[in-house]
Amino acid sequence: MQTPVPVAAPAVAVQQPSLDQRSVQRSSRSAARRSATRPAAVVLRAAQRSAARQTAKILTVRREAQARRVAAQRRAAAQRAIAARRAAASRPAAVATRSRAAVKPRAAVKRRAAVTRHRTFGRTSVRMTSVIAYARSQVGKNYRRGGEGPNSFDCSGFTKRAYARAGLRLPHSSGAQAARARVVSRAAARPGDLVVGPGHVGIYMGGGMMIDAGNSRTGVVYRRLYDGLHIERF
Repeated sequence: MQTPVPVAAPAVAVQQPSLDQRSVQRSSRSAARRSATRPAAVVLRAAQRSAARQTAKILTVRREAQARRVAAQRRAAAQRAIAARRAAASRPAAVATRSRAAVKPRAAVKRRAAVTRHRTFGRTSVRMTSVIAYARSQVGKNYRRGGEGPNSFDCSGFTKRAYARAGLRLPHSSGAQAARARVVSRAAARPGDLVVGPGHVGIYMGGGMMIDAGNSRTGVVYRRLYDGLHIERF
């Protein structure tokens, strides 16, 4: 009996992908990868845009706040300038008002002082007229130590009697009489003032002249002021 010969299975050809197919596959894989990373990039760009918008808003707010501060400072400076101008404009008027108010009392004081001086001078003139007249009437009388009239005098006795005509009660002492008066300059001397020297007194007659009871040689004499004398006034 003949043994049958086994029949070989037909060979199956393994088809290898072509070059185009491989390219398509690679493109598909790349597209898949890109599709996977695209959402993250979109989110990142959106976040960056949002941050940029927030930064822009912050900068805008800061600029607006700075602008408001600058405007407020300018308004305050303008108000200060206006107040300063108003104060400067009102200051001369206030000074003038105060000056007028101050001038009135000063003028009143000056008028009162002038009236007082006039009255005092008038009284002094009237009083001293009798003193001067008495002193002139005694010229030529004798000098006597301790004498106070009516026929002889020493210096303080003579002035004591003369000023008594004006109602002045003076001691019989040159130093004590001078102590009751006040010093005036020769330029301000008036007739009837007291002439004072070391241990000596007399009566000023005006024009640089005086009457005094100087010594036993001259007696009561009318003569010019000499050095060492000064003028005092009661």
